[in-house]
Order: sequence, then C-alpha cells, then structure tokens
Amino acid sequence: MAASRPAPVAAVAALALAFAVPAVAQTPSVELQPADPGSAVVEELLVVARPPGPALWLVEKNGAKLYVLGSAAPLPHQLKWDSPRLNRALDQADLVLVPPEASVGPMQVTKFFLTGGGGVRQGFGKKLEERLPPDLKDRFVKARTQARRTAVPYKDWKPAVAGFIVLSDFRQAAGLSEAKPVSTIERMAKAKGVKVKAMSQYRLGPVLSVAGKLSDEANLACLRDALNEIDYEAPRWNTIGTDWANGDIAAVRARYSSSAAQRCLLRAPGGAGLLNEQIGQSAKALSEALERPGVTVAVVDLAFLLPSNGVLDRLKAQGATVTSPG
Repeated sequence: MAASRPAPVAAVAALALAFAVPAVAQTPSVELQPADPGSAVVEELLVVARPPGPALWLVEKNGAKLYVLGSAAPLPHQLKWDSPRLNRALDQADLVLVPPEASVGPMQVTKFFLTGGGGVRQGFGKKLEERLPPDLKDRFVKARTQARRTAVPYKDWKPAVAGFIVLSDFRQAAGLSEAKPVSTIERMAKAKGVKVKAMSQYRLGPVLSVAGKLSDEANLACLRDALNEIDYEAPRWNTIGTDWANGDIAAVRARYSSSAAQRCLLRAPGGAGLLNEQIGQSAKALSEALERPGVTVAVVDLAFLLPSNGVLDRLKAQGATVTSPG
C-alpha cells in the first residue's frame, strides 16, 4: 500500500485525478455539448439484444487485435457483474492498458505550496462556507454532512476544488468506488498473468494551471455541478452502474455523456483544448497498441468513447476495423 500523503497534498492529487489531463500533440477538436450526435461507431454497434456484461469493442488492424472496454466510474463496491467476452479476451491477451496515472512529484508539491496553492486555494480572510451564496452554502453543508465530514477539510479551497473533494468524500462514504472497474480488471489480468500498463502519466502542473484560471462565477458553477452529481448519486448509490454492467450504452450515455469534472474543465480558459488532448492521448496509446503483434485489452473511459470524434471514431478514421465481439 502506498504511503499516505498529508491532507492538502492528497486533495491536490484528488483534483488531478478528477481532471486527468495529460499533455500530447494537438489533435482534431471534439465537442462534448448536449447536442453532440455521439460517436458514429458507437451508434452503429447499439443493438437490442446485448450480450452479457459491459460494452466491449474489438478493434483490428494489420492482424493486431485490441479489445476496448468502456468504463464508467463510480461503481458500487458490491456491484456484481460478469463478462464472458472480457474473460475470453484476457485469456488471449498479453497486455492490458489502463487509463493514465497521475504523477505528483516532490518538486510539483513544493512549487504548489510556494505559489500559494496554484490559484486553487482561498486567500487570507473568510473561509469557504462564509464566501458561498446562501443556497450553495446550504447545499454544500448538506453534501459534506452526507460525506460525514466537518467544514475543516474544505475551508481553504476555492469552490470548484472543494466541490470535487466533497464529491469524492461522499462517494467513499456511500460505498462507491472511483477506482472501479479499472481496479477489478487489473486484478483479473494479474490473476491470469497478463501484464498491466498505464497508457501514460500526466503531470499535476497543467491541471492546477487550468483550475487556477477559473473565474469566480465558473468556480461556483463547478461547485454546483459537483453537488448536482451528489444529488443524482445519493438515491442511487446501490444501483448506479447497473446500466454499465448490463452493457446498456443508451442508458449510460443518458447519465454519463460528460462528468462534472469535464463540464468544469470546459469552463476554464484552455480547458476544451486540454480535454481534447486527453482523448487524443488515449487514441494515440491504442493506435500504438495496434502496431504491435498479439492481443491487447484496453480500459477507456466511456466519456471518451461516446462523443463524436471520440477514441473509437479516431481509430476507425486511421484505418482500423471496429466491431462488437459478441
């Protein structure tokens, strides 16, 4: 088990995981708005008679095979799901790719504190709850009470960051895991002796830079998004994710086309570009996997697969064949 970090550092790491933005070369733009028609590839593979288990796609190019499993965190710790197709894919695979990992080094942490929190901490004076409009304050207090927390862990953070920290705390208290299904698939792969590798690592600096540029209005909007997510998940804590486990892409899209973190990122200057780069990073990693012989299994956030010009659309545009392995 990794050594625990001091609370402020852990909070910063949680923010980095929420936004998860690596730096890669510029790629074609992607829209994540409600009017987005969605991925052409995903639309083609929506079927009435779904095979059991989460949605799984087979991508082939020049003899290489890549199975792509779409993930949709959070999931209940006790959620029961089974996928014969995924088990068969893992039996064939010699590599499993999982989402990028956050890199939080000593120099990044030191710079964060020397620069006053990278623009995501409150200045001297009133604490968080004293600065919030009455309606948001009431909702925030309710949320942290549901998360079984006092005001102390959030008092020095700006609203957007406090919102994502309380969302993560609520999920932990409710028995929802932000690590699943990736952690489950990692265990399945290791039990079969299959190598597990992160697609890449992303640095904390760009995440803090984007978060620090949020306006006061955007900060409050991001907090509102995080609280809305808590309101949605609270009555569904034991059933959320069943649509994912059953491979019901239409239902998943209805609740998961973009997360609160993604909507917040789009409000920040340069945020849309960073989000687009993250989708490009995933597509690049999978494209490279198709250049190696053998079979690869990859776990990709469904929020990167569902939009038009998402990961599957980009792989198809590069000459790959995408089908359902049902």
